[in-house]
Parts: sequence; C-alpha cells; structure tokens
Amino acid sequence: MARQSFALQVFVASPSDVSEERELMESVINQLNQTWSKNLGITYELLKWETSVRPTFSTDPQAAINEQIGSDYDVFIGIFWGRLGTSTPRANSGSVEEFQKALARRKATGDTPEIMLYFKDAPISPSKINIQQLEGVLEFKTSLSEMGGLYSVFEDHTGFESSLRAHLSAVAQSFASKQRALSLSTANDLNPVHPTANSITILEEDDYGYIDYLEIYEARQIEMTYAVNRISEATVLIGEQLTQRTAETEASTSGDAKDARRLFKRAADDMNAFADTMKSQLAILSTARETAFNALSNALALQGDFADKDRDLQVLQETLTALIDGTQSAGDGVQGMREATDSLPRVSREINKARRSVVHELDAFLLEVESTRSTVSNIIDSIDRIRQGR
Repeated sequence: MARQSFALQVFVASPSDVSEERELMESVINQLNQTWSKNLGITYELLKWETSVRPTFSTDPQAAINEQIGSDYDVFIGIFWGRLGTSTPRANSGSVEEFQKALARRKATGDTPEIMLYFKDAPISPSKINIQQLEGVLEFKTSLSEMGGLYSVFEDHTGFESSLRAHLSAVAQSFASKQRALSLSTANDLNPVHPTANSITILEEDDYGYIDYLEIYEARQIEMTYAVNRISEATVLIGEQLTQRTAETEASTSGDAKDARRLFKRAADDMNAFADTMKSQLAILSTARETAFNALSNALALQGDFADKDRDLQVLQETLTALIDGTQSAGDGVQGMREATDSLPRVSREINKARRSVVHELDAFLLEVESTRSTVSNIIDSIDRIRQGR
C-alpha cells in the first residue's frame, strides 16, 4: 500500500578526522528511514560535500560548497574531534562557517534549521595531534554556550549512533506533529511539513513495531544490569581476597622464599580470575548496550503514534536516570579497585602480569561506564525534546 511521506534535508558539516562518523551517519539514516517513513511519514535526505557538490569555480573553495549546498536544508549536524578544519576568508574553518550560516538562518526564521552539534571525546594518536587545531575545537566548543547552544558528547561509534538515532527521532516527531497540526487547520493544504521538504511516495514495508523495540530494549537492559551486578560482586570479592592474601603474607613467619612465592601465586591467580570475569561480563555489557539503545531509539521514533506518550516517556526517563546512577555507582567502586591494583608493589612476575590484566579490564569497564552515561544522557535529552514538542 502506497502512502505519502516527506523528505527532510540533513546537511552534515565536519573536518576530515571524523570521516567514520560521517559514513556511520549515512548508514543510520538509511536504516531508520524505513521506520520513520512508515510510522511518521518522514524520511531524511543526507546532504554532504562528497555527494552533493560538483567541481566548479567561485571566489574560494568554501564559497563553491556554500553555493551548491544552499541554505534550504532542514537539519544541520556538525561533528568535531581533534580538528577544526581549514580556515576560510570568512571564518576559522569551513565547518565553522557552515555552522554560522545555519545559526544565522535559525535566528532569522525562529526555528529552522534544527542544529545539532556533536563532539567526540576519545583519545587521539600522538602523531596525529595538532595542538593549534585542537585548541580551535576547544575554543569553538566553549563559545557555544554564549550563543545559547547545547551540544552532545560521545566516546565511541556506539554512543554516537545511539545518540544520533534518538535525536533524529525527536526531530522527526517534531516535524510530524507540525504536519498533523497543519493538516487539521487546513484540510486542503498540500504543502509539506516544511517549505523545504520534498514530497515523495514510498511503499510500506514490514518492520518491528513500538512494542517489539521496547521488549528488545527491556531484555537487553536486564542483561546490562546483570553484567554490572556481576562486575560489582566480583570487585567486592577480589578486594576481600587480596586483603586475605595480604594478611596471610604478613602472618607468615617462616621467611621461606618458596612459601612467599606460593602466597604471591595465589594472589595472582585470584587477580587473573577476576580479570577473566571482567572480560566476559564486559563483552555481554557492551553488546547488550548497543542493542538496547538502538532498539530504544527506534521505539522513540514510533512513540508519537500513542496517546499516553507523555506518561510513558516520563517513566522511561526515570528508568534511564536510575540506569545512569547504578552504572556510575559500579564505576565508582571499580575506580577505587583500579587505583589500589595499580599501586601494588612489583613483588613477582606473576603479580605484575596479573596486575596489568586487571588494570586493563578495569579501564575498559570505566570507558564502558562513561560511554553508557554519555549515550543515556543524550537519549534523555531527546526525550525532553519529544515531551516539549520541539
């Protein structure tokens, strides 16, 4: 069965060091357009210089890009990491100039385009660090609050993808709400949801529904909670074991080197068992997190079809806030264990190897905690936007 949908143009601006995120954005939009077109009557058309700009001449390269991209897009997305980009005659970089043009148009129109900025918070290889470029990113990031802007931070591809899905879902629902309001006020008005949106016809396809996505999210959230609890329990246990081994070492009066090595080996075995537990639970946690938040983002895209959505969203926000608190609490406990483990004396080869393994897994968990916190915070922000009808 054919139905009408509306294509909203999304322009992505970024320096060259986030090319992977640009590719991921295109993949996400292609995947989720099926859900949005079917349930909200909205699809996104991605504009980027790689595919939307042809060879030509102008006063300067950035001017040539500006002329071809135009200013009729509906959503502006900026992504930054360690580079601000190459300066232009009018701004500190091409990406900054594109942002400034989008912001000027939003101030002039009052609501268009939607502007979403993302900053990647991940280590940069020392050989690729450009101090001047990095300082430029930090200065630009700091200036946003003075302009009345909010931005999102992500640590890895999973965090970026989940945040992007949630935020674009909120934008799609906002446009869909405007479309419904327009249809009610002007029954014969054939204009699309926004003057720059292009009306197209698509075919509906089978897909998961709202309840399906929520069930996936809830099931994976249970797995996440279980993994975090197992890690917390293992952290308490290894703390007790190391305390016991220390007491045994201090109580030993034989002075025999073999007896000391035996005690050190027991401690190393305890630490290696803990590292193995951490590694296995981290694999479960990471996979469950990615699946859970992707499903939740898809569910948010369908939320507008249900009447009692505000109550549902409020409960969901409370659940996500509790998830952040629980994960952060586990992270605090692990941080203490990480500091204690890293300060262990280098008494034997077995202890040294076990110490490195434990610290490695604890660091991986702390990164997982931060990624979860950042992603959930972004999803909560998108829920706020949905509830406020923005």
